[in-house]
Amino acid sequence: MGERRFFSASEAVAGRITIDGDEFHHIVHVMRHRAGDELEVVNGRGRLSSGRIAAVQGRSLQVDVQRSEDFPQPAPRVIIAVSLTKGHAMNWMIEKLSEMGVDEIRPLVCERTDVAWSQAQLRRWEKIAAQSLKVNRKYWLTRILPPVAPAGLIAAAQGTPARVLLDIAAARRLEPPAAWPALAVVGPPGDFSDAEKEMFVAGGFMPALVNDAILKTETAALAVAAILKND
Repeated sequence: MGERRFFSASEAVAGRITIDGDEFHHIVHVMRHRAGDELEVVNGRGRLSSGRIAAVQGRSLQVDVQRSEDFPQPAPRVIIAVSLTKGHAMNWMIEKLSEMGVDEIRPLVCERTDVAWSQAQLRRWEKIAAQSLKVNRKYWLTRILPPVAPAGLIAAAQGTPARVLLDIAAARRLEPPAAWPALAVVGPPGDFSDAEKEMFVAGGFMPALVNDAILKTETAALAVAAILKND
């Protein structure tokens, strides 16, 4: 493994990247890096920069960029649409799906979803996803869309080659599809309502199951992602 990797959305100015906020705290106060140390900085938009810490001043630091490389954005392959869950479970699910390299996460507000959301939560999820780039060594952020109702998702999904409805009553098990991208929907605690299931099937979503166990929403989402990523 090369230099330790960190995240910053900041662009280099005159050959330097400025890092502040939580990432500054992590670099300086947790990892104990100092001026002269080498590190990598990924911006979540395909750019990986390598350099040395030039200065630590107050609550920010500057990295002298020695080399940068741009990686093209891959076409989306795995999209998980999953019901909002409460607090820690939702944050944990976002973290793990991002670490697994899921291309898009589309939160759902279903009939049995009993969780509200806010723009502040969406920004929190985006920050959680950004941290995954330090772990999975990828270059592009997992895209997290604002929550929508099933009808909105179905309308937006027209033309997606593989559409899957996770359903414990399905006759077949989930397998990687023949065409990509794949969009899989996972319901809330208590499952989708019958009307929602009928809506998904009418919208071209094929029912499938992971196994014969009833799983928590966050467990099911990770299980589906693991199957679709293992192609």
